[in-house]
Amino acid sequence: MTNAIEITSLTKTFGHFTAVSDITMTVRKGEYMGLLGPNGAGKSTMLKVITGMIRPTSGTVLVNGIDCRKHRRAMESVGCVIETPECYPNFTPVEILSYVGRLRGIGRNEIQARIRDVLEEVRMWDWRNKKIGKFSKGMKQRVSLAQALMPDPDILIMDEPTSGLDPRGLMEVREILRDMKKNDRSLLISTHMLNEVSEVCDSVTVIRKGKTMMSGNVRDLSRKAEKNATLEISLKRNMTKSFIEDLRDFNNVTYAERINDYTFSVSFAGIDDRDGLIDMIRRHDLGLMTLNQKGSDLESFYMSLTGEDDKDDVR
Repeated sequence: MTNAIEITSLTKTFGHFTAVSDITMTVRKGEYMGLLGPNGAGKSTMLKVITGMIRPTSGTVLVNGIDCRKHRRAMESVGCVIETPECYPNFTPVEILSYVGRLRGIGRNEIQARIRDVLEEVRMWDWRNKKIGKFSKGMKQRVSLAQALMPDPDILIMDEPTSGLDPRGLMEVREILRDMKKNDRSLLISTHMLNEVSEVCDSVTVIRKGKTMMSGNVRDLSRKAEKNATLEISLKRNMTKSFIEDLRDFNNVTYAERINDYTFSVSFAGIDDRDGLIDMIRRHDLGLMTLNQKGSDLESFYMSLTGEDDKDDVR
């Protein structure tokens, strides 16, 4: 089966700056893929290359098996919402969708049917004849989504669709995206929010500074997060210099921070060897008071992937 989107060795440079570096990624048919990373990671650049808004420096992008650089028809089956879209404020949803339908070459009779379908899908039918300029940001975002859905695309590409929305607007957009799964569409969504990926997507690709940090199933990400939780440990006695030196070199420790003379936090990569750490505390005769898991496993793991490369020393 042809993949929905297939990216191979994609690189995009702007002068001496490399925004995207040698990224390879696949979105399967019917899959919801989250492109996850902090601001400035290269997510929007990737989506602009995929949709033909900018040309890659090197690499290939296939949409439904068609090379986007060589064939304009690659975008015929794609709907997209890139960055922060704006609608004409004096138009109504019906008027803007009629315009979009004509631009996309949809027949006059079919346009009216599609308008009702997409406005009901994004829960905006009751506001179909209201001026868009009076809408909230969340309502405007749903109208933008309706525009992307007008040609009934197989693939939907969205760039941080819930950015700047209030909690209610954020929840509504996520519910709409989840409901669209019954239509067997493929979705590529960029975001810097972990909960958006975990609630909406099947798979995830994490990027940082234009490079892939990891890619896989969302459930696999959660399992890896469980092994990379940050632990906060309190001792009965002051940490000694020899203990701090041993902690820096301890197996699989990727992050360690001294909170005070008696307390420190630590994260592991791969195997969580908390038993070995407890043994080391006993050998140094420091006495263990408490050992608690700090914050969200998934959030800690995400920070370990997208944070600084170098391990923080305990001082």
